[in-house]
Amino acid sequence: MIESFLEHTLVLAGILLIPAGLLLLIYSRLRWSHWATKTGVVLMALGALLLVRMHYAEFWLMDSCLDAGGRYDRTAGTCEPQ
Repeated sequence: MIESFLEHTLVLAGILLIPAGLLLLIYSRLRWSHWATKTGVVLMALGALLLVRMHYAEFWLMDSCLDAGGRYDRTAGTCEPQ
């Protein structure tokens, strides 16, 4: 349960960081602020990395299960050792 909450929180953070970074980039162009430009780019990159990480999380779980010689059950999301 706590893992599901953490996953949902990370996805939400990734979704919210991208528009926040975009708003900072717009602000930086209006005020000619270099720190806002750098911060906006960092926020957008961090948001994108979080979304990519969450997108591939199940793939990495499945891959590590298969590498260990187990069988991954997609419906339950669990690794069954053999």
